Amino acid sequence: MLAALTILLLFTACHREDSRRDIEDFYFPLRELKDGKVYEYRSVGNPNDPPMYWHYQTEEKDGSLYLLGSAYDPAFSPDQFAREERVGNGMLLSEFYTYDRDSTGTKQEVKASIEEANVFPFTVRDTPGVLLSTIRWEPLNQPGSITLIRNRQFGSDTTFTFGGKTLPAVKFNVLELIDNNTEGHLELEYPAEEIYAKGVGLIYFRKDIDEKWRMEYQLTAIYTMPEFEEKFKLRIASLAH
Repeated sequence: MLAALTILLLFTACHREDSRRDIEDFYFPLRELKDGKVYEYRSVGNPNDPPMYWHYQTEEKDGSLYLLGSAYDPAFSPDQFAREERVGNGMLLSEFYTYDRDSTGTKQEVKASIEEANVFPFTVRDTPGVLLSTIRWEPLNQPGSITLIRNRQFGSDTTFTFGGKTLPAVKFNVLELIDNNTEGHLELEYPAEEIYAKGVGLIYFRKDIDEKWRMEYQLTAIYTMPEFEEKFKLRIASLAH
């Protein structure tokens, strides 16, 4: 009886261990981004929404590997900058800047404080936990602060078509809360969804802001820097400091 119980406990432990999955390959391909690439995202179902451009590039520093993400608006003016560090079990946010307009209308960088740094897990379980990220910044020309809280949870396996190929992908269920404590106090909470494709990274995202406003984008093109410069006749670079 004791031997049978021991075998059962060992089997249960092995089963629990086997429930872990490595999904690092579904995040951005860090080793392939040393020279930088531009990801172009376009709206799904609403052609009036402007495109989004993200320049991704990796950097090795002091023995650590970082992903630098620089976002640009449709006029290719700086919009956001994020630096993420690769650690043993996932990606952690180490720097974040947003760009706000000053009294003259000129965009200036605003550094955010990072309170919870979790971005993406490399290992998930059958019963996944929740990843919490929290950043806070003080906008220009307004007293107070804005806080963005994001909860990510692994949802399921899926597929996504990009460049004529159907790619294996993973879906994350997301809950976002924006706490605007500037002129008054306003909280806005909404569900969202993210899909990461193997060998590509973030390929689709959706935010259900309210009943009338859904922000939905998918990846439409990836450019090397020479390809991007040739198509758009301009040069952009990382906003890293």
